[in-house]
Amino acid sequence: MKTQLLMLLTAAEEEEPGKLYLPEVVREDTFNQIDSGNYAFVYTGVGRELWRSFSAVDLDLQLAEVIPTGDYLFDRAIVNNVKFYRLRYAVIWESFDGSEHYYQFTLLQESHLLQAIIDDFRVTLWSGLFLVLILMVLIQLLALHWGLRPLDLIAFDLKKIESGQQHSLQGDYPRELYPLTQNLNFLIEAERQQREKYRNTLSNLAHSLKTPLAVIKGEVHGGTTDQALVNSQINRMDEIIQYQLTRAVSGSSGSMLSSVNVDICIEKILSALEKVYQSKCVKFTYKGDASARFFGDEGDLMEMLGNLLDNAGKWTSENVWVDVNASSIDVGHQLEIFIKDDGPGIPKEKHELVLQRGHRLDEQTEGQGIGLSVVAELVHHYGGTIEIDPLYTDGACFKICFVFKRVN
Repeated sequence: MKTQLLMLLTAAEEEEPGKLYLPEVVREDTFNQIDSGNYAFVYTGVGRELWRSFSAVDLDLQLAEVIPTGDYLFDRAIVNNVKFYRLRYAVIWESFDGSEHYYQFTLLQESHLLQAIIDDFRVTLWSGLFLVLILMVLIQLLALHWGLRPLDLIAFDLKKIESGQQHSLQGDYPRELYPLTQNLNFLIEAERQQREKYRNTLSNLAHSLKTPLAVIKGEVHGGTTDQALVNSQINRMDEIIQYQLTRAVSGSSGSMLSSVNVDICIEKILSALEKVYQSKCVKFTYKGDASARFFGDEGDLMEMLGNLLDNAGKWTSENVWVDVNASSIDVGHQLEIFIKDDGPGIPKEKHELVLQRGHRLDEQTEGQGIGLSVVAELVHHYGGTIEIDPLYTDGACFKICFVFKRVN
């Protein structure tokens, strides 16, 4: 309607002061058709009609008021019981003789015509929004399908692992899923190792019990039973069973999922060993590190440290020293444990031998030669290293080192 009003202003010309001229036929076609529903009028400042469009020849319209110039006034009006949208605009026209005259341009449009346009616009708008909504939902579904596809690949690989076609998650996964797949692989590998450990334990247990059972069977069937021999073999079987059960329930290799305070574990062990070796007057000296953490099972740490410290207390002359160092490195955390004694020491040529199962330095000393081998197996199980310092000559010095990698 503003466009139509500006068109009328452009077509208007003043023939003489106070007399505005507009052609009967204007460029807007709806103004040239009778009862088109679109009408235009021009009034003077005193309310006298100067011009009306051809479409309004039979329309009775009385100007109710004079409006200020320069502002568009848009409202609704009822003429001949017909509802209209009305746009009015007043101007001051300066004639060529310098006089000024007031003119008011009024446009009327039947409300049902404009309402039809509004309804069409609403239909178009809501149809467009509905199509945009459908498009956005489709895009979201595609994005979710694309974003969740790596999880589908993980599920597919897990099914392959379950069926035995592969042993770990091997797909090319996004970097964001790397911690998840790494820990899943760790859990899968830990479970596989645990099953392997149970299988080996049963095998070792069966193999170890063959000899004692054969001896007992021979005594029973021989008629003359040596009770002392039978009892010794029964004790031997009990020791074997206890050892294999302990190994069967030992924890898995180190991870960043849980950690143990090293200080607390060592203090527990030293408190017990001080009572065991009280008669021998062994002095245990501990230099700890409050930040030291062992990322793994507490029982495994107690097993390793307990065997090493018990071995040191058994062989030392008087003193046992324990040093713990913890540090942060580029790949994660490093833990070093040194256990030293002032006993007879271990010959260099037997450093590797004593860490193997069943080997002992002194065959006359009570024991089965499995304590240090258990320590070595657990250390290697956690990816660590164990060594006997060849430069330490005042006794034996065992060094254990673990590197626990950080999950990025």
